[in-house]
Amino acid sequence: MALLALNDLTVTFDDLVAVDSVTFDIEPGETLGVVGESGSGKSVTALSIMRLIEMGTRAKITRGRAEFTMPDGSILDLLTQDEATMRSIRGNQIAMIFQEPLTSLNPVYPVGEQIAEALRIHEGSSRREAMSRAREMFDLVRIPEADKRIGQYPHEMSGGMRQRVMIAIALCCGPRLLIADEPTTALDVTIQAQILGLIKQLQVETGTAVMLITHDMGVIAEVADRVVVMNQSRVVEQGPVDQIFHSAREPYTQGLLSAVPRLGSMAGKDDPEAFHLAGTLQ
Repeated sequence: MALLALNDLTVTFDDLVAVDSVTFDIEPGETLGVVGESGSGKSVTALSIMRLIEMGTRAKITRGRAEFTMPDGSILDLLTQDEATMRSIRGNQIAMIFQEPLTSLNPVYPVGEQIAEALRIHEGSSRREAMSRAREMFDLVRIPEADKRIGQYPHEMSGGMRQRVMIAIALCCGPRLLIADEPTTALDVTIQAQILGLIKQLQVETGTAVMLITHDMGVIAEVADRVVVMNQSRVVEQGPVDQIFHSAREPYTQGLLSAVPRLGSMAGKDDPEAFHLAGTLQ
């Protein structure tokens, strides 16, 4: 049974269709990569699953189901739940890592307090218990000098360390699904590799399913089990990662793959070559 079954999700901003009839499943413990260029609907899909897309925007979920399997085996359609129910699910059953941790973390609270807050809300922990668990989470996400770092504010940490804090917040309540929305976009390539490796290792240790949103096919090749390719608000292709990389059917997917830099591809050329990605505007 799928952990999350998304069926016919459609989201509009006034008259603009941002997500059009998107359908895919996420199995327990797997990594599903969602890939596509900017504006293809990846992040809107994720925010719709979390029921955050309609908060303070003109967005409206007009159609679809997002059936999530709870620990007791019951199935909830996330798109029909009230806000109180969703608050109990967010961070507890489904957690999300956002693109830029500096805008996601609260600048006026120490990072340890922000981890502890999630534990107090979802698990009813005392402040002492929550702070002790926060130190354990720092160790889990490989943040050194936990006793010192736990009292620091977000601006006192590097981008890589802030993203590790975001991962700690996301995982502290043991969610069964982790949505990572381009978690390494703002990081340099060395730190990116460390963060992706950390997410993969923690997934093995905790059994959490991961929905990884990215525009980087190299990242997909490294960590994903299956791939969903989105273009202009629709899913154009999906399948196992080996199938997509070796026998992609859609011209758009083939274009994404051809855009991945290859060592030696510029040999004998003075300037980069422009190319048109099938299915996009000229």
